[in-house]
Amino acid sequence: MTDVNTRSASPAKCANRTMLARVADASFWMSRYMERAEHIARILMISGDVLTGAGDLDRQFALEVAGDVLRITQRDHMFPALAPTGRSPSQVMAAVARYMTLDEGNPNSLIHCLAKARENARGIRESISAEMWEQINTFYWSMKSDDARSRFEDVPQEFYRQFMMGSFLFQGLTDQTMDHGQVWLFVQLSKYIERVDMTCRILMAKFTTLSRVDASLEPSLRTIQWMAVLRTCCSIEAYRRCNMGEMDPSRVANFIIFDPSFPRSIHFCVKQALASVDQIRAGLTADAGREAQRRLGRLFAEVQYSQVAGDLYESLLDFLGRTRTGIAESAAAIQEQWFMRAIDPNGWRSWSASA
Repeated sequence: MTDVNTRSASPAKCANRTMLARVADASFWMSRYMERAEHIARILMISGDVLTGAGDLDRQFALEVAGDVLRITQRDHMFPALAPTGRSPSQVMAAVARYMTLDEGNPNSLIHCLAKARENARGIRESISAEMWEQINTFYWSMKSDDARSRFEDVPQEFYRQFMMGSFLFQGLTDQTMDHGQVWLFVQLSKYIERVDMTCRILMAKFTTLSRVDASLEPSLRTIQWMAVLRTCCSIEAYRRCNMGEMDPSRVANFIIFDPSFPRSIHFCVKQALASVDQIRAGLTADAGREAQRRLGRLFAEVQYSQVAGDLYESLLDFLGRTRTGIAESAAAIQEQWFMRAIDPNGWRSWSASA
C-alpha cells in the first residue's frame, strides 16, 4: 500500500507519522457520507414542512417541491414511479421521503449513507477515537433497529432530526477527541467539499423551481419559500442577523454563497478546504497534492472575486455550475493524487464514484 506521507515516522510527533493511503481514503469518505446524510435529512425535513404548512400552493408547484429532493440527490429518474397520476403532493412527498430515508437500494438514502460512513470508520478504527467509533456504530444500529421504520412512519420529522444531531455529535467528537493531524485534516477537507457540493445542488434546484413562480406567489407564500431555502442550507438565523426586512432572492443567494464568516457559505467552505490541503501538503516531503491545491486555489479566487449580477437566475445558475465543476475536479484530484485512484470528475458529480 502506498503511503500518503513519505517522511519517516517520529515517535515524538504524531502528526508526522506515516499514514497509509487507505486511511486517508476511508477517513475522507467516512466524513463525507456523514455530511451528506445530514444535508439530505434537512432537505427532507424542510420539504415536508413546506408542503404541510403551505396548503395554498399550486399543485404543480407543490409536486416540484417534492421533486426537488430527488433532483438535488440526482435520483430524479425515480420521480415517475414515486408520483403516479392521481397522487396528491403530500402522498408524493411521503413516497419520496420513504425512498430517500430507509431504502437500502437507493445509494443516496439516509440509511445507505450512514452504512457507508460506518463501513469506512470500521476500516480505520485504529486511526479514529473510541468515542467516534462508538457514536457512529450506536447511531447506525439505532437506525437499523426493528422499530426504526415504525418510528419513521410515526414522526418522520423527528427521525430526520436524529440524523442531523447524530452528524453534529460525530463532528463534535471528531474535533474534541482526535489529534488534529493528517487524519483529522482529511476529515475536515471532505466535510467542506461535500458541503460546497450539496449547497450548490440545493441552490440550483430551489432557484430553478422558484424562478418559475416567484412573481406570482402571494407575499406570505413567497416569504415562506425563501425562508425554506435558507433553512435547507441551515442559515436562516444567521441570515436574519445580517438582513432585515423582506426576503430578497438576491440577498439570500449572496449570503449563502459569499458570506466570508458563515461556516456553511460556499466562500467559507472552499477557503477551509484549501486550508486543509495546504496543511496536509505542509507535512509531506512528496509533491502529492499540488494539483488539488491548484484547483482549490483557483476555485477560491473565483468565489472570492465573483458576484451574482444581471439576471439573477441565469447568473446564479452559471456560477453554481462552474463551482460544482471546480469542486468536483478538486475532489477528483485529491482521489487520484492521495488515494491512488483515477476518478472521472463527471462520475464524481453523479455520485457514482463514491467509495
